[in-house]
Amino acid sequence: MTDEQSAIFRKVLDTNWQVKELKESGNWNEARLKSKEHNEAVEELKASMGEREYDNFINMGKKMFAPLK
Repeated sequence: MTDEQSAIFRKVLDTNWQVKELKESGNWNEARLKSKEHNEAVEELKASMGEREYDNFINMGKKMFAPLK
């Protein structure tokens, strides 16, 4: 992952967290706007990495943080 991609990924993580927090506090309009920002960051990361590499990266992250069976 390049430095640029890492910065975009941080934005993906940050905006995802912010959407969750805004929804939990009932700020639905702000959550909707932040969700749009999140989706744009995801698309930017996909464009930078390529769809296949992005999917692989996300799947590896899910496996890394999944509970042990």
